[in-house]
Amino acid sequence: MSTNYYAFGPFPGGDPDGEGLHIGQTAAGWRFLFRAHKGITTLPDWEHFLRAPDVTIRDEYGVDLSADEMVETMKATTGREGSPLRARFRSDDDHRYVTSGGHAFCRRDFF
Repeated sequence: MSTNYYAFGPFPGGDPDGEGLHIGQTAAGWRFLFRAHKGITTLPDWEHFLRAPDVTIRDEYGVDLSADEMVETMKATTGREGSPLRARFRSDDDHRYVTSGGHAFCRRDFF
């Protein structure tokens, strides 16, 4: 089972009546998969962005999270045994990459 997370606020893609800006996805047994956006390409970028006072974080089931809860979720599987990279992230390409901290990012939409 997987869960997608979204940010809402006064920024492109963050309309309250829209889908929100895709943060990333948890999936049982895998590392957190981050969605890269222009200007948000690392975990520290996401942490800074999500801690802005006008950002609301919500999962695909409608559950709101605090910035601290989201950051904890994002970090929970990184570098842990039993939380491997998905096979398609074992080599970099134009759309997928892994940061030096071991965080997997995708530049394309995914669900």
